[in-house]
Amino acid sequence: MFYGDYCWAVFSDNMSTIDEQNWCVMEVVLRSYSDLTECMDAASGIAGCFYPNHVVEHLFMGIHQQYFSSCNNEEDLSDAPPGVVLVATLLPIALIPFIVYIVVWKSSLKY
Repeated sequence: MFYGDYCWAVFSDNMSTIDEQNWCVMEVVLRSYSDLTECMDAASGIAGCFYPNHVVEHLFMGIHQQYFSSCNNEEDLSDAPPGVVLVATLLPIALIPFIVYIVVWKSSLKY
């Protein structure tokens, strides 16, 4: 926990140099977040713990609540075109009879 608090403090210092309006811009916070992940991994190794663990998960949850809880990426994700959805749905369904035929045919062959 002590090492985790150290990583949190370093991350907080890094985030304090970033304008709060840019906290949700992944390109801006990626370096600090990557450093946090590496710090947590190293701290777990120093403490003789596996990574990730419940302490690390708790610290990441706290960091996400403090820094990223107001981020909303719904506008970044758009629905797939209807044609893509149709093909992605029907293709596996259409392959099932073919696969069943192959299995039955192979099982009927005698060596």
